[in-house]
Amino acid sequence: MQMNKNGIYIKEPTTKQAVLATLAYFNIFGIPLTRHELSEYLIFKTVDQNKIDIYLKESPLIRSEDGYFSLGLDKRDFQAKFDRSKQFWKKVMRFQFLFSICPFVKLVCVCNSLCINATDQNSDIDLLVITKKNRLFMARLFITLLTSIFGVRRHGNKITKRFCLSFFISENNLDLSKIAIEPHDIYLAYWIKTLQPISGDYETYEKLLKENGGFLKSYFPNPALPNKRYFRKTAAPVNTLKNIFEKMLGASSLNEKIRAYQLWRAHSKMEALPDKSGTIISGEMLKFHDNDLRNQIKDNWESALKKIF
Repeated sequence: MQMNKNGIYIKEPTTKQAVLATLAYFNIFGIPLTRHELSEYLIFKTVDQNKIDIYLKESPLIRSEDGYFSLGLDKRDFQAKFDRSKQFWKKVMRFQFLFSICPFVKLVCVCNSLCINATDQNSDIDLLVITKKNRLFMARLFITLLTSIFGVRRHGNKITKRFCLSFFISENNLDLSKIAIEPHDIYLAYWIKTLQPISGDYETYEKLLKENGGFLKSYFPNPALPNKRYFRKTAAPVNTLKNIFEKMLGASSLNEKIRAYQLWRAHSKMEALPDKSGTIISGEMLKFHDNDLRNQIKDNWESALKKIF
């Protein structure tokens, strides 16, 4: 991906353009970046780190406050998001065990706003769930049951600080570039890059990054660094119990019945949606986003670039 002065695409972005484009994206969510994060999330090119330091020091467009850099954000505006996100992460870790014992689940990642600490008072906790091959619907059933029993699943008007189970993919369907919007999908690129695995098989997370390596490289020249901050390895006794459940529930006839019912119900709900662009229903992917904001975020980002370049 490249940029031009009318929005997108310049063949060889300067250090200034790369830094401003990166900060402009996170500004949309009211989030500043530390110096380390700026290097990690820098879009478009690999830049001499000294050049970044010089530009950060000299640019009249960039605000620096307590080690955070932004395009004019005030600490009072983003500190509340940071404090709130800490509480959200505490809840994630408190209920991480639910995902560890869930049959047929290969990996669970937190995604979207919480991964960049961009939570507001009404935010939920979005999850990406990767399941075993041909067991997506069975895994979805049990993860829905467990989070419902413990009262932590988002549903109806019960949203804030609850787990949103809106994105499931199977382990043989890890390439997400096929759902990218054209001609570019800045949101999906950062969405993948900022995923935070919390439970399951860490190798599946590494495979996910590898499968999407080509797509990410078109936005970020440097390979994505694996995230391990919130990941907890499943204890051996829990794995044993999980394997027992999977053997007990492994009948293909049961799986097919659950699959048929969930597909029927999902298609019925989709038909009632005024905007179906954020919904994907297949045997290997379930994506339920009634209001897909990717185009809006892309437009906001491009508008910001036009003003500052």
